[in-house]
Amino acid sequence: MNKYKKFIKYVLFAILTSVINVGAYYLCYHYIINSIIVSNIVAYSLSISVQFITNKKYVFNNDSKKHGKQLILFLLVKLISFTIDTGVLYFCNKVLHLGQLLSKIIANCSTTLSNYTLNNKMVFK
Repeated sequence: MNKYKKFIKYVLFAILTSVINVGAYYLCYHYIINSIIVSNIVAYSLSISVQFITNKKYVFNNDSKKHGKQLILFLLVKLISFTIDTGVLYFCNKVLHLGQLLSKIIANCSTTLSNYTLNNKMVFK
């Protein structure tokens, strides 16, 4: 598959998982627990589950049976990404005093390119 088409697919599914991430964050923050960190953990967990499935099946067209190894590598990439995401979220909200939802959107966007590169080179190669 053409690398540009693959990247476009990745971005489209990243938008879907970002909507899930931000939506779950918003619902959790406003209706379950008023904590940006706990809400971010819940939202991130939900969205990465969807992201693993869509990346494996639709973006990278990966039919490898090494699900366990791929899942571990994927989770490692997501752990790195989550650390960056949480740091950006905290910085935007607490240091720059941006609203919590805008901070979450900025944080979510900050990891898209690095996630694509790491998933393409390490996880679903």
